[in-house]
Amino acid sequence: MSITVNAQRGVALLTILLLVVSITVVAGAMLASQKVAIRRSGLLFDQNQLLQDIDAGQQLAVTMIRADSQLNDTDSERDIWAQPIPPYTLANHSISIELRDEAGRFNINNLYQGGAVNTAALAVFQRLLTQLNLETDIAVAVLDWQDADSDVYQDGGDESTVYAKQLNGTANGALPNQPFVSIDQLQEVRGVSAEALATMRPYLTAVPYYVPININAASPVLLAALIDDATSQQMQGLVDARARQALTSTDEIWQLANLSDVDDAQRQAIVPLLAVDSQAFMALITANDNAVTDNGRGRQRFATVLISKTAVNDSQQSNNNQTPNGSNTDSDTPKEIKVVGQRLWAFRPSF
Repeated sequence: MSITVNAQRGVALLTILLLVVSITVVAGAMLASQKVAIRRSGLLFDQNQLLQDIDAGQQLAVTMIRADSQLNDTDSERDIWAQPIPPYTLANHSISIELRDEAGRFNINNLYQGGAVNTAALAVFQRLLTQLNLETDIAVAVLDWQDADSDVYQDGGDESTVYAKQLNGTANGALPNQPFVSIDQLQEVRGVSAEALATMRPYLTAVPYYVPININAASPVLLAALIDDATSQQMQGLVDARARQALTSTDEIWQLANLSDVDDAQRQAIVPLLAVDSQAFMALITANDNAVTDNGRGRQRFATVLISKTAVNDSQQSNNNQTPNGSNTDSDTPKEIKVVGQRLWAFRPSF
């Protein structure tokens, strides 16, 4: 009888121990799951906070460009948007903004506008390639990439045959026949190597609408590409002049001693490509979560934002202050500043 009672007590004790172990395991699993859920919620909150920071930086960039456009009709390194912008800090988060004038670069989408080739823009691009010691055939290849036909420009021939070896994985070798959305796409264009792309990158942009070259922001190399046989050294005088005071008219480029003898035909071809202000800006926004993570660093999120500045009465974005055919809109016309594109990055992009 005593043995039976002891056995029953042992079984009861074992049962209790098993229950305790089971409860402990279940509680541990619930606690671990709860920690994961809390961690996931924290990460989502941090990511949402970073995205909100990027939106705030985007609005600040737009506000700065809008404020500057009300102060003057030019865009140069002297303007408020071009000055270093201190990081904006709120609690453990900070926002950094860098602004760049895209009209200080050559817009490769200028080559084909309104269903027609812009021959003057093509000539400038070819001269720019010459300035950079690159093959001028690249300009035609870039044009073929975006124009609407299936023939190689001027030389004829089927684009799908010419480009078949360049288009990796494309079944019929057909070109997109649409504007570029990024300079990085140039690496798919015939004749553009990684080295050539690296050389061209500082001088090019890919804005989806027509953007005249801002002579207040363009580099001496790009300015030299405007005129036959010009050099970047010759254009340094223009760069020095605008550093003292922003140029208020494109006519001032012809006042340089070494450009005063440019014939009227070449001037008329070049003038529609020029401006003294910008119709496109690129903002690089960096959102920082300064709280230290497990790897000892704060989280970061990056965004590049394309901001347009166009006359409010323009019916087409491709015809801003100066159109490809040379007609000018009133410089006093109010400008509309808005975001036309945003791209998020997990790492800092080249800028």
